[in-house]
Amino acid sequence: MAGARRSTRQSASAAPKYAEPDSSASEDVAPKRNAKKATRRKRAREDDAEDAVNADSPPPPKKPKAPKRAPKHSPPAAKPTTPTIEAAPPSSLEPSSPSNRTPSGAQEIYWLLKAEPLPRFENGVNVAFSIDDLAACTRPEPWSGVRNPQACKNMRAMRKGDLGFFYHSNGKPSGVAGILRVVEEAKVDESAFDSKDAYFDRKSERETPRWWCVGVEFVRKFGDVVDLAAIKAHAGKGGTLENMQLVKQGRLSVNRVRKEEWDFILELAGEKGE
Repeated sequence: MAGARRSTRQSASAAPKYAEPDSSASEDVAPKRNAKKATRRKRAREDDAEDAVNADSPPPPKKPKAPKRAPKHSPPAAKPTTPTIEAAPPSSLEPSSPSNRTPSGAQEIYWLLKAEPLPRFENGVNVAFSIDDLAACTRPEPWSGVRNPQACKNMRAMRKGDLGFFYHSNGKPSGVAGILRVVEEAKVDESAFDSKDAYFDRKSERETPRWWCVGVEFVRKFGDVVDLAAIKAHAGKGGTLENMQLVKQGRLSVNRVRKEEWDFILELAGEKGE
C-alpha cells in the first residue's frame, strides 16, 4: 500500500523579534572576540519554531470555515433495479418412492454406468467393454466388477425398466455413448468369488456378500459421443449440469442422474427423450 503523500510546499518561518538593546547597558559590554562561524543546525519542524518564538503571543484567530457550496447539478436518480429471478434448485438424487416412479409411472432418477472401451488388463484379463459389445449381447449383461460401496448402493437402488447412460471411460474421447436399460435388479456379484476373474476379491464371503450387480441391455447408440468436455462446459456456476454427480464425483463408476440432467444431455446428443 502506498505511503501517505507528503506536501512539497514549505512556508517561511516568521522572523524572530528581539527586544531593543539598552543603550546604557551596551557601553559596559565588552567587544566580542572573533568567533567561529556557527555551523548550520538541523532545521526544526516549522510548527515547533513558531511555538518557541511566539510562546508569549496569543494564538492567531482561526479562519472561519467557508460554507459548503451546493452542487451545481443534482445527482441523477437511481435507475430502478430489475428483480433477479433465482433458478429453481436441482431436484433430489433420491426418488420419492422405492419404485423410482412417479404416480404417473415416469422414471424419477436416471443412471450413468461407466465402462472402458479400450484394452486394459486386470489380473491378466482384458476388461475392455464398449457400447458395441453391449449391443452384441444376446442376453442381459451383468454389470459386474464394481468395487465401490457407493456405486453398489446406486445399483441396488435401480429398478427393472430404468434407463441409464452408457459412458465410455478413458476413451477417445471419454463421454456418453448411448443408452442402456436395467432388466435385472441387483443381485450378488458372483465375480467377487472367482479367483480367475479380473475383479476377484479375496476378502468377500458368500455368506455375507459385499458386492452386487444388475443386468442391463442395449437400447441405442448415439451418432456422436457427448464428450466430457461438452458436459463440463455446462457444469459451471449456474449451469444445468453444475451439480451433476459425474462432475462432482468423477471417479465414481455408477452415477445417479437427475431428470433435468438426463433431458439436457439428450439434447446435446441430438436425441429425443423416452
